[in-house]
Amino acid sequence: MGRCLLIVNPTAGRERAKYFMGSLKLQLENNFDTVDLRQTGKKGDATAWAKEAALEGYDSVFCMGGDGTLNETVNGLALGNRPIHFGFIPLGTVNDLARALQIPLHPEQAIAMLKKAKTVPLDIGKANDRYFVNTIAAGVMPEAVGQVSIEQKTRLGPLAYFLTGLKTLQSHKSFLFKMNINGETTTRRSPLIIAMLTNSIGSFRNIAPEARVNDGKLWLATFKNITPLDLLKLAPEMLAGTPVSSEYMYLEQVDHVKIELLNNDHLSTNMDGDTGPDFPLELQILPSFLSVYVPADSDI
Repeated sequence: MGRCLLIVNPTAGRERAKYFMGSLKLQLENNFDTVDLRQTGKKGDATAWAKEAALEGYDSVFCMGGDGTLNETVNGLALGNRPIHFGFIPLGTVNDLARALQIPLHPEQAIAMLKKAKTVPLDIGKANDRYFVNTIAAGVMPEAVGQVSIEQKTRLGPLAYFLTGLKTLQSHKSFLFKMNINGETTTRRSPLIIAMLTNSIGSFRNIAPEARVNDGKLWLATFKNITPLDLLKLAPEMLAGTPVSSEYMYLEQVDHVKIELLNNDHLSTNMDGDTGPDFPLELQILPSFLSVYVPADSDI
């Protein structure tokens, strides 16, 4: 049955994590001989502990927390660079990876799922010297989304990000990017670029609906300049679940892409819901890098 490390962010989910970590530990003790529980106290704890677990030969690492805890844990496992099983209990606002993996979004249901779970391969992405499991984005929308308040997230959930994003696209601000995609160079002006590993972005499945967690590809969306009339058409289509048309964006499957920001603009990136690396970016896919626990009846 082996050894398991459980990493918990006790403040995650508006401090709900501390109410569920006991039942999660009990469930894992049915699956493993040893379960070591550690609670994060500062940024970087999850990364350091996950790397240590991988290097010390643990069989599995689980985490419970929001997007930041999930990203940190995956970065630690990637730095450890050894085969290992990975599991997580989602406590974020959007929980895109959980949606893509068909993991229940309610903590109690996600914990109960572990009684009968299976493992499937999971692709991860690398952005410069860091790793991500869902998206890395740059443009007017990520900067605005980072300013969404806790109150807005609590009241509106994922819709808060969507409404904020639509509002910022009306600014008509765009950036000039030089892209080398699978060896071919092109220059594009865009208000927003997103590299994705799953079909769930901000809980919406419209941008890359055919993306899968282990298809071995990065999906690169480069949005075109959008007019107010475009927004009037796009908003209801997004809410209805209609795939975004090529009229509004380029969508490409890539293995490797280099992106430079031209015109001396300053632009930050957002990676898995947190601040990402600076430009220039070098993005690549690491196919089936992890083995992740999902419901036994999932069709992944």
